Amino acid sequence: MQIDHVPFAYSDLEAISDEFTRLGLTPEYGGVHGNEVTHMSVLGFDDRSYVELIAERTEGDHDFWPAHIRADAGPAAWCVRVPGVVETCKRMLERGVPVRGPLSDSRERDDGTLLEWDRAEFGTEEDRLLLPFAIADRTPLSARVEPSASVADGPLTGIAQVVLGVHDLEAAIDLFRDCYRIPTPIRGTVPDFGTVAAVPGFPIAFATPASGSDGWLAGRLETFPDGPCSCLLATDDLGAARERYPLEDAIEWPDGRVAFFESELLGKRLGVLEQA
Repeated sequence: MQIDHVPFAYSDLEAISDEFTRLGLTPEYGGVHGNEVTHMSVLGFDDRSYVELIAERTEGDHDFWPAHIRADAGPAAWCVRVPGVVETCKRMLERGVPVRGPLSDSRERDDGTLLEWDRAEFGTEEDRLLLPFAIADRTPLSARVEPSASVADGPLTGIAQVVLGVHDLEAAIDLFRDCYRIPTPIRGTVPDFGTVAAVPGFPIAFATPASGSDGWLAGRLETFPDGPCSCLLATDDLGAARERYPLEDAIEWPDGRVAFFESELLGKRLGVLEQA
C-alpha cells in the first residue's frame, strides 16, 4: 500500500497555504481541476507522496469533498498509487467491495501542462472515505508532483501514516483485514485521540475516542463519516524535524513518537511521526 496523497480540504486556498508556509511547509500552486470548480496547491516530498491543499475557486457542483472544503475540515480522503486502476477494481470486486470507477480526471497547471490520471473509489456510502481511492497516472508522475523546495532533502521524507477516525474500531479493522489482509494492529491510548491502533507495515492507524468523550475527534465524527482525521509526515529523526519546524513536544504513539505542528488552525490534523 503506497500512499499517493492526502487531500487537505479548506475553504480558502490562500489562507491554508499561508498557514503551511508559516510552518515552513511552503506549497506550490498546482492549478485547476478538470471540474473547473476546485483548485489546489501541492506540498511534495522526496518519495513523491504529497499533501494536496484543495479548495473551491468558484461556485459549482463537484465530487471533490465539498462538505469538507466548506467546513475547513482538513484531511478529507486519502489516495494510494497503483500500477493499474482496472486491476485494482477487479481485485476489490472479487472481495465483495462496491466500486465506483475507473474514472478519468485531469488538472491543468499554470504553465498549461495538462495532467491526466485514472481513479477509482471503493466502499459503500458509509465507508467510502474510510477506504483509500486509487490513482494511476496517464501522464508522467513527475509532472504531477515534485519535491517542494521547503521540504526537499530535509528531515521530512513523505507521508508516514494516515490516521482514520472511526466510530467502531473493531469493524474498521475487520474491513481492512478483508480488503487488504492487514496484520493485527498495535494499540495504545493517545491524548486527544483515544484508542489508536497502528498497523505494522501499512501507512495507516485507526483512532476512536473514548466513550462519552467530547473532544475534537468525537466532534469530528459527529459531523463527518469515518475517514481521515490526521496526516502524519515521516521522519527518521524527530529531533532534526523539531529543530527545523515549529513542533509541539513529542508524545508516544503505538508505533513510535509523534509531534504535532504548533498551529491553532491545524490542531491535531498535521503531525510528524518517527516510527520505532
